[in-house]
Amino acid sequence: MDRTKQMATGLAGLVVLSLAMLACQDFGTSDPGTSDEQVLYRWDFDDPPTSLERGSLRINEINWAGSVDDDGNYDPDDVFIELQNTHHRPVNLSGWRIYLDGDYKQSFRLPDIDEPLQPNDFFVIAAKEDGAFGDVADVIEERLKLGKRAVRVELRDADRRLIEPAGSATERPFAGGYDLVTVRSMERAQVLFQNIGSMDRSWNSNTDDVDGNDEARQGIREGWRENTLASPGEPNSADYSGSSAGGGFE
Repeated sequence: MDRTKQMATGLAGLVVLSLAMLACQDFGTSDPGTSDEQVLYRWDFDDPPTSLERGSLRINEINWAGSVDDDGNYDPDDVFIELQNTHHRPVNLSGWRIYLDGDYKQSFRLPDIDEPLQPNDFFVIAAKEDGAFGDVADVIEERLKLGKRAVRVELRDADRRLIEPAGSATERPFAGGYDLVTVRSMERAQVLFQNIGSMDRSWNSNTDDVDGNDEARQGIREGWRENTLASPGEPNSADYSGSSAGGGFE
């Protein structure tokens, strides 16, 4: 046998031996470990997870402008943030964090919350118990301060992963405001593509200005419904921006 045939025979033997060793390994019970490329859901016993991937919850409404009661008294500090669960499963918001930037720089952690937020449901964080939004608020957070010249809100899960940004720390608020008679909240527009909270095209002002339309303002306490136009804990008002068919495929 010449040298070339000997080398070929030796290589073939090594291949057969390697395949035999692989066949002996138990791939069914081996643990490959956790991939660094995936989101780690953190579960608390049998409860829904307290950590999710980006975009699983949305900052759906920001009322930075305050409230006006039916007598015309303006309270610029009566503000709220509304979240909506856009995920397909319930979420435990215990320990989630809100970071504020703009006119006010502040952060706070949500307390332990008994009931998970169900898919498509809303969660309201209000600054005042005795204000226009105290009846519908899931959490009262006195540290909630939203500026009038620049407002940015970041939502992070219990593991501090960024879930959703909204608004800008340097630009004027994208929508909403106070016109010396009424206030309007900043609501998420129905943008089909690139509905990103840090882009102004993703927001519009509350449009519910029909006199006496109390049915559409159940999230607002009686005594404030005439001049405070917002939808805490409820679907957003009609979107007349034309953005629902906007966007691109890039």
